Amino acid sequence: MPLDPRLSLAFDLYDDCELAADIGTDHAYLPIALLKAEKCRRMILTDVSPDALENARDHVIRAGLSHRAELRLGDGLAVVSEPVQAVSILGMGGRTIAGILRSGASRLQGAGLLLSAHTDLPEVRRAVMEIGYRLIREEPVRDGRRFYLIMKAVPGKEALTDRELRLGKPLFESVSPLLKPYLTRRVQVLEAKLKGIRGASGAASPEAELLEADLDLMKRVIDGRP
Repeated sequence: MPLDPRLSLAFDLYDDCELAADIGTDHAYLPIALLKAEKCRRMILTDVSPDALENARDHVIRAGLSHRAELRLGDGLAVVSEPVQAVSILGMGGRTIAGILRSGASRLQGAGLLLSAHTDLPEVRRAVMEIGYRLIREEPVRDGRRFYLIMKAVPGKEALTDRELRLGKPLFESVSPLLKPYLTRRVQVLEAKLKGIRGASGAASPEAELLEADLDLMKRVIDGRP
């Protein structure tokens, strides 16, 4: 079961652990790879969908890992009662991930977090901050024509500025060769948004000013300017 680029990066960023939980496991490709490589000795695989969980169970059985993987039907972290060292939540909308973190914060018990949202990244960053965690990595990855970010967080309070919530903080410390292509794509998206705002209002607005400042920052990073 070869991992796609997004899951391959998540695999690389996963810390070795005795017990981890993969929330919304779907096909279970990432947990199977982690267990086979002995990066995780045991894993809890959860999903809110009975069909998805049965699909995951079939893959786990065929991989010969049933003795090291426990599959649980449930919403978010609600079915993770014991301490785990790592939690991955990948491939969902940002608001969904933020809700899982907020509602299940007491069950994390210091576990490291690996997160990847398709949308609403500022919501994920805000939730991470609100539950007493801090982001230490934001790494871009390209899968086909789309870019994604894999976020890694650990316990620790950190107050992010509004701009850092919008754009990220450790993202700009990444040494990935995909950082500039990722930012270039973000610039294209935000420039289109800015054009729409200017066309609708016909005048300067606070939102337009924020976008201009964000665009300036990203363009300076792309061009290697201070």
